[in-house]
Amino acid sequence: MNEIFEIVFNLSLLSFIVGSMVVLGLNLTIAQIITPFKQVKIVIMAIITNFVIIPLFAFGLVSVLAVPEGVKIGIILLSLSGGAPFIPMIVAVAKGHVASSVGLMILLLLISIFFIPIAVPIVLAGTEVSSWELIKSLVSMMLLPLVLALFIRARYPVFAATIQAYIAKLTNISVLLMVVAVLFLYTETIISNANTLPIISLFFIGAMLIGYVSGGRNRHARIILAIGTGLRNPPIAILVAHQSFQAEPMAALVPLEAAIIGLSILLPLAIISKKNRRDEPA
Repeated sequence: MNEIFEIVFNLSLLSFIVGSMVVLGLNLTIAQIITPFKQVKIVIMAIITNFVIIPLFAFGLVSVLAVPEGVKIGIILLSLSGGAPFIPMIVAVAKGHVASSVGLMILLLLISIFFIPIAVPIVLAGTEVSSWELIKSLVSMMLLPLVLALFIRARYPVFAATIQAYIAKLTNISVLLMVVAVLFLYTETIISNANTLPIISLFFIGAMLIGYVSGGRNRHARIILAIGTGLRNPPIAILVAHQSFQAEPMAALVPLEAAIIGLSILLPLAIISKKNRRDEPA
């Protein structure tokens, strides 16, 4: 039975990652991707915050606190992964600049794809990680589906709009199957590591606050950077953990738990921010 659920997990993970990239690309235009580059200061702050400050924060956190090896790896992989696919959704709820968040998300995602294979062997010294294998996996499973979907969206917009809903449903089903497989395979591991949930929550809250502060006085910059920096990119972290750290199942479970915690915190905050925005005097 375990073998069956392992197959289900592998296939649902692949479907989730590829499907997320395809759905993302089918919803985007080149103009949306280019938009944030007009705000150079925000772009520079986003890059520094996501790929310098957050990894340093994560490394300091797992160094000071006593955490299991798998949790340590999971948090560090999350800290190196930027550009979560659901950033625009939360920004939209908070009534922020969705177009800017979309372009920024793509930028962080692209940087992550090439940054992680270089950074992981350095940050997690002593682990057997092939940078070339990571690059091949990330490019084939994330970058190529995204580029293909962008091409379809630009060339055949009607067709893109038609298939987007179906692929989104399949992706959602794959998430459900992945969760079921995780619960069957790793319930005991999750329960035995339940005491690490406060540490994962602390990482998320710290990353979110760092992003918020780096946005300065600009409300929209604060919203985008708080959401983007806090959520990280769980799909990338899960993929890398599953391929390179199979001996430590918590390495792949930590990003999944962080996504659940992050969305549980950010959605209510986004609704509150939206309400406060509506109540502001004209």
